[in-house]
Amino acid sequence: MSSARVLPFVIADQADPEPEVSHEAFVHAVRATVVPRVTDAAARQRLLGAKLVYGGGPGGVRGLCYYQAWQNGASHDFIEIAATGEESFVQLAGTTVHELAHSLAGHGCGHGPEWKAACAVLGLQVAQAAGQSYSPAHFDPLIWARIEALPHPSDGQPSFRHVGAGPALPPSAKPCPLGIGTRGGRSRGAGSGSRLRLWVCGCVEGTPGRKVRVAYRRVGRNLQPVRDPLWPRVGPCRAVRLHEEDTS
Repeated sequence: MSSARVLPFVIADQADPEPEVSHEAFVHAVRATVVPRVTDAAARQRLLGAKLVYGGGPGGVRGLCYYQAWQNGASHDFIEIAATGEESFVQLAGTTVHELAHSLAGHGCGHGPEWKAACAVLGLQVAQAAGQSYSPAHFDPLIWARIEALPHPSDGQPSFRHVGAGPALPPSAKPCPLGIGTRGGRSRGAGSGSRLRLWVCGCVEGTPGRKVRVAYRRVGRNLQPVRDPLWPRVGPCRAVRLHEEDTS
């Protein structure tokens, strides 16, 4: 009979891997963190009802807010956080709050006092119209502690610079046309930025989705500039709307 012994062996406990956290889940968690600071119930529900997505976005833009652009039994704002402008989880959180503040402030406020007040309500104490280098010090300390404690995105990171097709980041971020332009080029100091306004065509008979930048406060069908003082008789472009386009 063999005298060899069978030695026991132990399989090391393998801990379950941490669940993957998507960018979409992160920006939604940021929204869930800051929206309870809004005391008005209707405004709070409007922010929670906005369609919040993480997508490609045009190059150089960190986020966009389209007012009343999503239908789900009612009209909701549509907010996109852009992968092409992603720098860090701090910037993702800052841009999410920046765009939510556009929704809270409402159409036509640009980056004026109402928008800055909305940023403060949501916990972003230092808010700039464009190109902000976000820092934890820009947030309310309690809000930042809660955001920092959130699981950070772990599903990968954008690499648009390394692909042969698709959007690519420009060497410098372009300013938000609505926030600067409609404020007369003063939102970052007198004389800064462009005075042009961005209009998006919604005419069925025109070219839906076509964009033009003009200084006019009103446009006619198919985005034709209107100089006629009898403009109300001419009629505006159907469903034309301004939207916020940010390098926030």
